[in-house]
Amino acid sequence: MLAIGNMSDDPIIYGDPGAELEELRILALSVAQAAYRLSPMEAPKASDTVIAPEVVAAPLVLAAGRALSLGCFAGLDTPIELLGLSVRNTFEISLRLLHILENNGNLQAWRNEAFTDLLQIHETMLGLSGPEILKHVLKGEVERIKREAVARGLTPGPRPLMMTDLVNGTGYKEEYKAFYKLYSKLVHPSSWFVNMPTSVASEMYRFALIVNAQVYGRRILILVEERFGISSVECRRAAIEQVRKTGSTVPLAHSTAPTSVPRVGRNAPCPCGSGKKYKHCHAVRFVN
Repeated sequence: MLAIGNMSDDPIIYGDPGAELEELRILALSVAQAAYRLSPMEAPKASDTVIAPEVVAAPLVLAAGRALSLGCFAGLDTPIELLGLSVRNTFEISLRLLHILENNGNLQAWRNEAFTDLLQIHETMLGLSGPEILKHVLKGEVERIKREAVARGLTPGPRPLMMTDLVNGTGYKEEYKAFYKLYSKLVHPSSWFVNMPTSVASEMYRFALIVNAQVYGRRILILVEERFGISSVECRRAAIEQVRKTGSTVPLAHSTAPTSVPRVGRNAPCPCGSGKKYKHCHAVRFVN
């Protein structure tokens, strides 16, 4: 059960649980490094209606690093459903990244979706029974969101793109068909997941998740390198250095050592190693 698609020349790590988890941690940090290096030095202005692709891509790449980090969040005791969520989200982010980098229209549509999401959240909450004062506040927030979208030159759509929308026209449609059901049935409390724990715990499924996590993470690194010239080798080297500073292996569950992509304080040293403060170097700018 291997993911279909391009992979780097680096071997996939599997068979040794400790080595697998260490590789996931290094990969998560490598992807986060790519996001830090991709982010521009200056944040875009709220009035900017034309945004460079790297500004939009950087937060998405950082989200991929955090998604990968879920797969080693609890060390060797990481539940398979958490690993499933990690792989599912990383796969979806890889498709989304491909999609927004196809053309400016897709990139702008992704920015629009942030406001579509916000409006959906507030409008569905308006359907709940509750005090009128709360509904008044929610209606006011809906109008504020709409005004902010207009000010940024954005147009919220009727609904966000679904995975089926993203996968069409890519070379990963068969991969989606082969694995997305597995991811979904692990993430949601499906009857199989609840009633057949021995089946769920099969090494076959865990193997598929471990392999695909590495494939998707490397796919994102390669895409960023090809499109923006951010060296995947340099990102990995920096990630390995980070791992060495906190321990050469992924810590077991209940350890106090970090296993996920760290949230870097704005006044902390930048993870790129420049010696500058994060806020003055590679702080990931959130375009919306």
